[in-house]
Amino acid sequence: MKNISALPFLLALASAPIYAAPFVVSDPYPPDTAQPSEFVISVSGTQTPVVIPATATPQGAILRWDVSSVSGSKTITVKARNVRGESAATPPFTFTVGPPATPSGIGLSEK
Repeated sequence: MKNISALPFLLALASAPIYAAPFVVSDPYPPDTAQPSEFVISVSGTQTPVVIPATATPQGAILRWDVSSVSGSKTITVKARNVRGESAATPPFTFTVGPPATPSGIGLSEK
């Protein structure tokens, strides 16, 4: 029996991006307009903004920020940026990241 090394498979698996949920996302920028290279996110309760690269899609660049490390209620504003400058900030967006709500409607069923 021939031994097959698992190392190439494990290296390929380790190099694949890992995504958690949830994400803060934006609509894509139309492809025929200036595309942002990064987004500057101001988060309530923090002094330093979060800067993340824009995510390229066939429809145009989007914001895709993994907020799995954020907890509680947060309010953010976002600016798009490229080599030519920075956009105005978005209106504030508030979200809450935490455990799921308590289950409801607990009872017995015949099915």
